[in-house]
Parts: sequence; structure tokens; C-alpha cells
Amino acid sequence: MMVRRSVLLLTTALLLVGLGLPPTVMAQDQFEAPSWTLGWSTDMDNGYTVSLDEDWDIEGELVAYVENTRMSQIQLDLTYDVNSWVPWSIDAPESITVAAGENKSITLTLSKAVDDDGVREYNPDNTSTLSIMADEKVGETSAGNQEIDGTVKLPKVFNLRPEITPSNDELHAGSSVAISMQMVNLGNANDAVKEATAQVRSCPHLSVDGLDALENTVVEPTGARNGKDSFATLTLVASESQPRRTCEVTISIVSEGDNAARSVTFDVEVFAYEEEDQPANSDDSSDDDEDSSNGLSVESNTLPGMFAVEAIAMIAAGGLLRRKKTEM
Repeated sequence: MMVRRSVLLLTTALLLVGLGLPPTVMAQDQFEAPSWTLGWSTDMDNGYTVSLDEDWDIEGELVAYVENTRMSQIQLDLTYDVNSWVPWSIDAPESITVAAGENKSITLTLSKAVDDDGVREYNPDNTSTLSIMADEKVGETSAGNQEIDGTVKLPKVFNLRPEITPSNDELHAGSSVAISMQMVNLGNANDAVKEATAQVRSCPHLSVDGLDALENTVVEPTGARNGKDSFATLTLVASESQPRRTCEVTISIVSEGDNAARSVTFDVEVFAYEEEDQPANSDDSSDDDEDSSNGLSVESNTLPGMFAVEAIAMIAAGGLLRRKKTEM
């Protein structure tokens, strides 16, 4: 019996040598015990980006799998770890049982774990590494473990808009006043002003100066991550021909981040002199009045003069007639 076994082993060894393979390779392939594999079903090559809505609510779902190629089921304890602080939490199973030959999914649900301000505090330029550890248990004993990881990111949210602080000074025709504008960044990433424009209604002789200087202004998140507030000064200019009127002014800025235009509208009252209140016209009127009064006095004085001439002529004519009658 021993001889036959020895001959069989020798023959197998010679055959493997003839094939150019070490005898141990085929033995390992033939007798390797089936195992299990932990992996990602979600494509994690470029990382995973969660969904973030206008209310700063976080939604996300990652899927991993365990493939069991054994002839018996396995029991795995699962743990999850993130290498840095994140504003989201994980809801996932702590253990699973995988039947023989089964490929079973593990679903990880991500949701907001802090308030809105806490979500904005997280810099979307950061990437956090999420790890899943699976530990095979046989009773209370660990029989082996595997680990996978992947990066999870938050998207950049852009919300750049202007806010205006009106001037306390009155705006008169032929003058100007300065107003303060703050560029408010309610997103979670740095933004910049791509373009700034103004629209004026009801007042064609009112203009806004200083808008060109706003272009390419970088605005940090307002009220988050110690972002610095960004202010600018604009000038409202009313020409001399602007009548007294309440003007509607709209200032718009275009975000470089999402190419969206957002605006603020406010009213400006322009004061102007009425015609009868203008000092220059008052002087002219007094001169005209003097000229008119002089003309009237001259015109009224000519009438008595004419009557005097006529009276003298009549007296002379009467005297002449009386003289003729006396001679006769």
C-alpha cells in the first residue's frame, strides 16, 4: 500500500515537473478552502457625493456586498468608521448572516446629523474616508476579517446675493449719495461676483456708479468657517434734470459658482426744485415786474398829456371866436 502511494505521488510530481509547474501549486489550487469576499457594489473609484438640498438636508446610500463561496453559512460582525468629523450619520446593520453560495448586500443610509449651520461648517473641499470592517465569528472566536474603504464628499452649494443699506442722506437733483452693499454668500463654498448690473425704473436720469469694481470679488461663506464679510460702496447719481420722484432700483449680481443672477430691489426718493421755487427764476420775475410797472406808468402818463394839448387847443379856439365877435 505504501509502495503504491509512493508511486502515485512520484508520478504526480513527474507530471507536474513535465508541465513546468511546482508540485505545490496544483495542490494548493485543488485543496484551497472556499472563502468569502467583502466589496463595494457602489462605484467608489472617484468617491461618493451625497445629496444636499436647499434646506441642507443630507441624503445618501452606499451599498456593499459579501460573497460567500463556502458550502456553509457565515456570521459576520460589521463595524463602520470615518476618519474625520462629518455632518452625516450612518444607519447600517451591525451583523449579517450569509448563506452558503450567497451574495448578500449591505446598505448604508447617510443622513444629516447636525443642524443647518453645522452642515455649512463642513468644507466641501474635504474628503472623508469611510471604512467597513467585517469580522467572521465562530461562536465567540474571530475566524478572520476583511476591510474596505472609500471616500465620501459633500457637494458645493452656491447662493450669492446682494443686500443694500440705504443712505440716510437725501438725494437731490444734480447731486449724489453713497449706499452700502453687502455681498452675502449663503452657500458652503467660496464664490465670486461674475457680473454686477443695475436697473432703474421711473427715473431715467438716475444712475448707479461703482458696479464694475464688484467683478471678480471673492466672497467667503457668510456666518460659516469664520468667513469674512464682503462690502462695497455704490453711488446713486441724479442729474439736474431729474424731477422729484420715487425711483425703483434693482441691483443684480451673477454668481461665478452656479452662474445664477440674484437681486435686491429698493426705493430711492429724489428731491427737486419746483419751477416756482427756483431762486434764479425769482430774480428774473422781479426784474420783469419792474420793467412792466415802468411801462405801465409811462403808458398811463401819456394820456393826461394828450388831454392837455387838446384842452389848450380848445381854449385857443374859443378865444379866437370871441375876438372875432367883438370886432364885428
